[in-house]
Amino acid sequence: MEMMNELLEKYFRGETSLPEEKELKHYFSNGNVVPEHEIYRPLFEVFELELNDKATSPLLNVIPKQRKIKQIWIKTFAFTGIAASLVLLMWVQLPPTTDNYAVINGTRIDNQEFVQRYAQKKMNYVNAMLKDGLKPMQRMKVVNHTLQPLNVIKETHDKMIEIEKTHIINN
Repeated sequence: MEMMNELLEKYFRGETSLPEEKELKHYFSNGNVVPEHEIYRPLFEVFELELNDKATSPLLNVIPKQRKIKQIWIKTFAFTGIAASLVLLMWVQLPPTTDNYAVINGTRIDNQEFVQRYAQKKMNYVNAMLKDGLKPMQRMKVVNHTLQPLNVIKETHDKMIEIEKTHIINN
């Protein structure tokens, strides 16, 4: 009993060797435990139960899910690469089209000269609209030009006020 007390003290200080720990486990597992050591029995029984239990890691539940996600991404990239390769192959293999045409009001027009004249007519129309839209701006330019003398008068007036503030004029 004295030896068991010393072993227990040594165990709780963390100074026991593996053979000493085996002796303690054997002591608590055989059933001949002194009543004053009964409080330690559940501790050593738990250690024995833990040895018999197989540990299941939470990682084992997560890893298959991660592998599934990786597989999904790999498949997605593979299928995307295949699709891109097919599109590129078709683009390279198809002969270039030399048809020049335009669709105007839902009608296909093959005559290039007519299409150019039509486009020029539409561009002239847009240009005329822009000129009409800029007319008020041109009028503002004229108004600014006519107001320049008033700006000179205002500047002169501001300078006179500044001079009055800096110099006291006696009447």
